[in-house]
Amino acid sequence: MALVRTQRRAGAVVVEMARADAGNALSNALVDELARAVAEPAEGARVLILTGAGRHFCAGADLAELAAGAAAGEEERVADAMRLGALYAALLRCPLLTVAAVHGAAFGGGAGLAACCDLVIAGPDARFQFSEARLGFVPALISAFLPRRVAPAHLARLYLDPQPLGPEAALAAGLADEIAGEPVEAAARRASELARKVAPSAVAETKRLLLELTLPDLDARLAAAARANARQRAHPECRLGLAAFLATKSFPEWPE
Repeated sequence: MALVRTQRRAGAVVVEMARADAGNALSNALVDELARAVAEPAEGARVLILTGAGRHFCAGADLAELAAGAAAGEEERVADAMRLGALYAALLRCPLLTVAAVHGAAFGGGAGLAACCDLVIAGPDARFQFSEARLGFVPALISAFLPRRVAPAHLARLYLDPQPLGPEAALAAGLADEIAGEPVEAAARRASELARKVAPSAVAETKRLLLELTLPDLDARLAAAARANARQRAHPECRLGLAAFLATKSFPEWPE
């Protein structure tokens, strides 16, 4: 079964993550399919709308895969992290207008996917959260580009005192740009509106220029972040935190 579904809607292509039974958690297979869909959008599309099937946009990392890979060698762990890094880079470099239509959970790497998009439309049930540190892990890859949206001091608070942010709080933090009752429908309307307003070549060149000016070292940032990801993934505390969460579905309490 395909893990990513695509659908044309006028001048837009809707790219839907389709691991609804797992909250669209970012398994390696899903990451690979999503990267292909982003790199090869439907011909003639002006806008890419990213969303998730089922109750959630994306619950973040596939924790079972993350835990299973902890015993791999460092270079293998780095390469594994760079799969997701390559997806983030593809979204950031996509020449189309990109819109994230977020409902339910957008946790960790899922919030990172949304943050890569030009416009984030949050539904009334949207929740953004960065819980990596609670698991003994580190929000490494998303830190390579999230400061484009969220001030570093605020980002540190979101990382180190992780609380779920509803749509209004996400809007205030810079993680969302609009709130809508039906985010996919709102994204389709905005896509049509924006496509009529701006020329496609101007969109592509403006995005390229902004990325070059704000993240000229994106590849180096992602490579360094992948190293940090790989190091912490093998740390005993990360192994313990992941095992505890997978066994109990609750975050561990760390000693004072």
